[in-house]
Amino acid sequence: MLKQSLKRSWLPALVTTVFVTVGTGCGDECVDQFDCRDKGAAPAGQAWTCAENKCELRTLDLPPEGDAGTDAGTDVDAGTTTASEQIAAFIAAPAGALATPQPVSGAFVTFIKPEVAGSSSTEASGFFLQADANGPAMFVRGSASTTAVAVGDLVTLNVTEKEIISGLNVAKTVTDLTVVSQNNDVSGLKVDISGESSFEDGGTTGIYESRLVTVSGKLEAGLSSGSSFTAFPLITTGEQSPSPLRLRVPTTLSTDLDLVLGCDVAVPTGIVWRFNAQPQVSVFAPEQLTITSCPAPTSLAATATSSTEVRMTFDRRIAATSITDVATQFTFDNGLQAQSATVNGKDVLVTTSEQTASTQYTVQVSGVTDTLGKAIVTPNSTQFQGFSLLAIHGGSVVLTGTGFTGATAVTIGGVAQTFTVDSDTQITVTNVPDTTPVGASQPVQVTTPAGAVSAGALPVAHLVINELDADTPGNDLLEFVEISTGVPNLSVSGFSLVMFNGSNDQSYLAVDISGKADANGLLLVGNSGVTPAPVVTFPNETLQNGADAVGLYQAPASAFPNGTAPSTTNLIDAVAYDTADADDTGLLDALLGTGPERVQIDETGTSGGSATNSIQRCGAPRKDGRVFSRVAAPTPGAVNACQ
Repeated sequence: MLKQSLKRSWLPALVTTVFVTVGTGCGDECVDQFDCRDKGAAPAGQAWTCAENKCELRTLDLPPEGDAGTDAGTDVDAGTTTASEQIAAFIAAPAGALATPQPVSGAFVTFIKPEVAGSSSTEASGFFLQADANGPAMFVRGSASTTAVAVGDLVTLNVTEKEIISGLNVAKTVTDLTVVSQNNDVSGLKVDISGESSFEDGGTTGIYESRLVTVSGKLEAGLSSGSSFTAFPLITTGEQSPSPLRLRVPTTLSTDLDLVLGCDVAVPTGIVWRFNAQPQVSVFAPEQLTITSCPAPTSLAATATSSTEVRMTFDRRIAATSITDVATQFTFDNGLQAQSATVNGKDVLVTTSEQTASTQYTVQVSGVTDTLGKAIVTPNSTQFQGFSLLAIHGGSVVLTGTGFTGATAVTIGGVAQTFTVDSDTQITVTNVPDTTPVGASQPVQVTTPAGAVSAGALPVAHLVINELDADTPGNDLLEFVEISTGVPNLSVSGFSLVMFNGSNDQSYLAVDISGKADANGLLLVGNSGVTPAPVVTFPNETLQNGADAVGLYQAPASAFPNGTAPSTTNLIDAVAYDTADADDTGLLDALLGTGPERVQIDETGTSGGSATNSIQRCGAPRKDGRVFSRVAAPTPGAVNACQ
């Protein structure tokens, strides 16, 4: 049963094409048309309006409905249907060109849905119409008419073509859109759905489709919901976890507002979009959403980005004003000292005293708050390896020294490199070729006008995805991605794994890679239950089964907020995979190109099924699906048994 938060007698109602309301009018004086109620029902085809604080009759410019030639020139409904009944008739009509235009006479514009950059064609902009708080309501494409409308407009129109988008009834084309009056208060049409408890029933979604609502609740973990959108299951007084109700917002808004699992939010005024049976309360601007509380921030990772800088990554945006004494708020062991800090969203770049290469440090943070003023959970500690210069095949590396101006050549391990001279003290090698020898220490030489100069030595790694297991027995508690460095016991930082969802070809998770490879040169990233223990963990049941992809990037995870499109920029390696699914051409094209290396791997294999197999590399080439030729029982932390 529907729960109504407003009494019916208080709500506006439409009789024929006339808007009649209960107000506090006094004679002919008025503030708006609500104050003209003492004038009684207006004649058919007219409506009471408030003009210059006087109640006046205005003729509605309503085009007649199609005449079948049997009513002696009388309109089909003889002016007896309400706007709500007309909207209901539109909803009941089949998709396509309507044989007879469906009039909607005297409905209010309640909400405007704007264009969202990067969204799909089904994310039409437009406006919503409603006449009664009990509904029904409808959505009109912005492209349906050239007439501009605004919230509070009382309009009439004729729908000539209808479409249904994922269950949502949409007026695709309309004619004769007329704004009868403006600046009407539509708040009386809004209903609070916080107590509604039957959204698991698709019929309830239909009842609330396109209606103006208010709601409050707690967010569960958000997921991508169509291109450029994120949807959060919303726990309310009526719908407990797992909630079928969604709060759906543009991903950019979700990022800007730092929406995460556990945030308490309120939607003062929103609209109900739908995806088939799933109801999606939607807002599009910061002022349309109130955040009352979110979980305290925690530190996720620390990565040395140079010998005197550490990037701290948090799970929430940090308030720069909360860092008042960096030396006491960021404390390190092994003699390392914090000297200054710069905030960039969820990252804090901490300038430190000189680090010792490959030394393990622990940092503790205190007194730092998120942008809502909530302090970081204490005690806390995060470990990282002291900065060690590392060159990887396909990546870039910055060399420092003196006398680099005019340099004509750079070699690493005797192999010529492509480079740019940034200054007299810095050179950037832009793309280390795969022919550069791998090893813990490869000599670097720079040729300058003064001659060849040794620039020391650095490790060179062939950093690639070595094995992936996305589907595991039971509840997927043993997912992992194994990275091979080619160098035993190598310290690695400054890279990230980015997971892409094949349903919309956008990222849904990114994790920083920072740690030390084992004696086989392998580094595990996965669920906490994987054996041996992963160097970097991500939550259980996270790695999707496919068709999906994973990319290895020379960039921090913060560069890939959820909803990021796949790209080859800074891409070191990638694998596209599935579990008996069709190829995802979008991910394949974006990550692996269009050549013969464009291969998607099925974890199902030839025996055992995807839950008992993993995808394993048996070859050196990067960004080449053909090298993942072995699908067999998982071997985390062990060398793949390639033939």
